[in-house]
Amino acid sequence: MVTIKDLAVDWIQTRSALRQQIRKIETDQVFPQAGLPDDERRVIVGHLKSAIAEFDALLKEHPNA
Repeated sequence: MVTIKDLAVDWIQTRSALRQQIRKIETDQVFPQAGLPDDERRVIVGHLKSAIAEFDALLKEHPNA
């Protein structure tokens, strides 16, 4: 049986993974060499930040998890 605590742990881990991806996209020089333009990188980072905000909202809604 899944509890809200289990879900919160997953949300925290997912949020952490998304933050790592943002750091990689913003700092890794491989992406421009791979053909990912700066504006595309900014769009991707924007989507990831939106997803992180959603996870933050879930965690705030369930502070006792």
